[in-house]
Amino acid sequence: MISKRAHNDYAKVYIEQDILHFIYLPIENLSLDMAKKLVRLRISVQNNKSYPVLCDLREVIQADKSAMDYLAKEGSELATAVALLVRYPLSAFTADFYLQTSLPAVPTRLFEDPLKAKAFLSNFPKRH
Repeated sequence: MISKRAHNDYAKVYIEQDILHFIYLPIENLSLDMAKKLVRLRISVQNNKSYPVLCDLREVIQADKSAMDYLAKEGSELATAVALLVRYPLSAFTADFYLQTSLPAVPTRLFEDPLKAKAFLSNFPKRH
């Protein structure tokens, strides 16, 4: 059951079974300004609770380095872990570059299979 949801021009967010689902809409190049708006959107649904985050990047082609750095640090606020759902090769390349250069503040891994991503996130439960 979906407990809370929100959306903007760049993504839709909802909480289901104690996992925060963050689904990016088609974005050719993710900028720092977009990243800041996306973090505000995610935090708006969390009610000061930390969740594991399933982040679906399959519609993002590339991202500015400044946006990736912001998402790795400030974007990890109220996240217990992040599973990045990617589609090879486009979003996978961008996400892999993000992991190697931006050093996320919480455990973060890449997945092509949503079920494996959810299994990973089950090790990092919601915190109040």
